Amino acid sequence: ANKFDELRESDEVRATWKTDAEYARRLRQLASDPDDFGYPRHFAHDLLTSSLRTEHTALSQERFLATEPGKTEPVSRFRKLPLDGLCNTLRAGTDSARGAFTSPRPIHPTLPRVITVREAARLHSFPDWFRFHATKWHGFRQIGNSVPPLLGRAIACSIIKALGIKPQKPVETLKTGPIELLKFDMSKAARHFDVPHDTIAQRTRKSATAETLTELANA
Repeated sequence: ANKFDELRESDEVRATWKTDAEYARRLRQLASDPDDFGYPRHFAHDLLTSSLRTEHTALSQERFLATEPGKTEPVSRFRKLPLDGLCNTLRAGTDSARGAFTSPRPIHPTLPRVITVREAARLHSFPDWFRFHATKWHGFRQIGNSVPPLLGRAIACSIIKALGIKPQKPVETLKTGPIELLKFDMSKAARHFDVPHDTIAQRTRKSATAETLTELANA
């Protein structure tokens, strides 16, 4: 993501890159996955998506670089991912009624920045054809609220095994949905789907006042 200035304003860019790891190749539909019984999708393999960059101050970048992989950066409290290890839980954060706090995003193992939505999606085993909301806040909330596909597969495999079902791979390749939906703000989405605008709870004046008083008390 750092190589493309386009990702400062957009969550997508045309790019080509080499994929060697078998896990990543399966997520890009470049390698066969014998246990994948989902429908394959038509999508552009030369389009890097869900990768809007996060701009950090020079001081933050220095702290990120100084943090050892697998350790927590003391100021931001972000954990720096190890190249060979486990990722901490990717949480969804809170809605506007609770302050619209973004959950802590892990620091990239080699670059002085937090991970992108696409990198988080790969950690959760989402295939590259699956796209998320264009904003980082909503994109990370979607991932944090989701069941990782490989976890869902493991549960489903146990169920079909218990039922004695032999699954068949689909032959049809599906098209992905309309991309413009991923750029809707709350008001536009509410109008489009005919749902209340506060489907995701909004901050109320009462709660905002309470938060202000708390901040003043702790100042």
